[in-house]
Amino acid sequence: MKTLLCTLILATLGATAAQAATITLTLDQPNQFATPGTTVDFFGTITNNTAGTIFLNSDSFNLSGASLTLDDSPFFANAPFFLASGAKSGDIEIFDVSVSSPLQDAAGFYAGSFSVLGGVDGNASVGLGSAAFSVDTAPPPSSVPEPTSIALLLTGASTLLPIAQKARKRLSKTV
Repeated sequence: MKTLLCTLILATLGATAAQAATITLTLDQPNQFATPGTTVDFFGTITNNTAGTIFLNSDSFNLSGASLTLDDSPFFANAPFFLASGAKSGDIEIFDVSVSSPLQDAAGFYAGSFSVLGGVDGNASVGLGSAAFSVDTAPPPSSVPEPTSIALLLTGASTLLPIAQKARKRLSKTV
């Protein structure tokens, strides 16, 4: 009886693990920066981890932020209809995220996830795998130097100026 119970538990756990890792969705750059009015493209690879063929029928996604829009049409245009056992899709554009208005959302970090749906037939809509991503709309750090950096630069230049003048005087006396 114990053996049967252990076998059933292991079979259940094995089936759950196989369903959770049907495909691997790997994004090239899962964390990207975008300014209002721009669109960032997310590229990646889809890998079939099963021993059989699976169909990639649809997708689902979630994304926080009212001014952020996810366009999944690249998935439908670029992803293969199916993947054989162990096959990879190649590096394809999977989705785009547009940032439209800085007035709707404060600049910040917005997270989301993208899932591929499908299964062993052309009508299946089981979650095959997903990937997390983020879009950072905060402005990048300023490239204006700090006042102490400017002071250090001026101090160094003022030290080198007398040395350069002495060298020029010596050079003009020898000529």
